[in-house]
Amino acid sequence: MNASINQRSVDRLKGRVLRMAWLIVAVLAGLVPMQASLADGLQGRFEARSATLELIDGVYHLNARLDLPISDAVRRGLAEGVPLALELDLVIKQLRQLLPNSTVAELTQRYHLQYNAVSARYILRNDNSGQQESLRSIDEALEHLSEVHSLPALDQALIARDRRYEANVRAKLDFGTVPFTLRLLMFWVSDWHRETDWYAWTFQP
Repeated sequence: MNASINQRSVDRLKGRVLRMAWLIVAVLAGLVPMQASLADGLQGRFEARSATLELIDGVYHLNARLDLPISDAVRRGLAEGVPLALELDLVIKQLRQLLPNSTVAELTQRYHLQYNAVSARYILRNDNSGQQESLRSIDEALEHLSEVHSLPALDQALIARDRRYEANVRAKLDFGTVPFTLRLLMFWVSDWHRETDWYAWTFQP
């Protein structure tokens, strides 16, 4: 009788293992199109197209234009509520001949874009200031996200008139958030994160 009980226990254990194996296979099969979707969503040229510093009332303000990878996958993801996060880095250095260049200022600006199903609007939030914009369409939202206008960056008092400086701008983009339960199975997926090369230019007051 004990042998019969032990056999039933072994059979139940085998059944559980088999069901778990099929579940893992099903999850992995579902992740393949998800991985492709995430990769496709950020395909395309992502770069800082242009950037300038404009002096306004004693403060240098950053104006920049970004080329975002606006693919159909990005549009679908945003329309379904997947968030888009953009981080903009600015580094200003004083150029020196005999000594290493010295960093005068560093700034990181963060933006967050997500669709609000209740209002049927796209909400673009400046994470640094907390200011928000409510936009009607994906195209309008992405256009706002790709344009940086008059971002306060550096006090004029930190800049010497007889010195040359180099400004550097870089953008980082994160599309969506992978749930924790899937991270262990998706550790190889990294295409949802992108960053541009540094865009650099020199200036002298």
